[in-house]
Amino acid sequence: MKKILFVAAIVALLMGTAVDGSAKVKKRQVKKAKAQTTKTVKSNGQDMKVDQGMYTAGEANRLENGDVSDLEMAFLQNFYHQYVFNGNIYNGAHFPYVKTKFAPAALEQITDAEGYDWSKITGRTDDSEGVTPQDFNIKRYGKNGFEVSDSKGFKCYIKVEGADGAYKITQVSSTPVDM
Repeated sequence: MKKILFVAAIVALLMGTAVDGSAKVKKRQVKKAKAQTTKTVKSNGQDMKVDQGMYTAGEANRLENGDVSDLEMAFLQNFYHQYVFNGNIYNGAHFPYVKTKFAPAALEQITDAEGYDWSKITGRTDDSEGVTPQDFNIKRYGKNGFEVSDSKGFKCYIKVEGADGAYKITQVSSTPVDM
């Protein structure tokens, strides 16, 4: 009896998997999706272009493998995106986060009798809205410095120093200085 059941099971398996010679295989065309490397996101009402996780305002130079070749510049651009363009730098609730981006000496350079004078970094005055994402220029100035400017004549010189991934703003000046 066991032999008959075994043979019946083998026959059932063969019959179930047999393919008719007249069966046609349909080929379907698979669309290849193009890899998306750039994404536009909205943060605090601002459109930001994100490329492989890094902000690329001002078109940060990239190496062949896609890495940002100037990490200090990327740090400074990210600082402007997070705190300056959207006004967070003026919001006291953000100060604990802003403070970690500065060395103590740099915070002293932007302190006046009324507190912190963020206009040295933002360019905002009574008659100017300051640096905006559409009017933001950044270029190297000296070894560790950057010149941030807009088309209305605002210029700020910022020095960025530190180990990779642990950068801090160590100097802020409205006039060209040795960086």
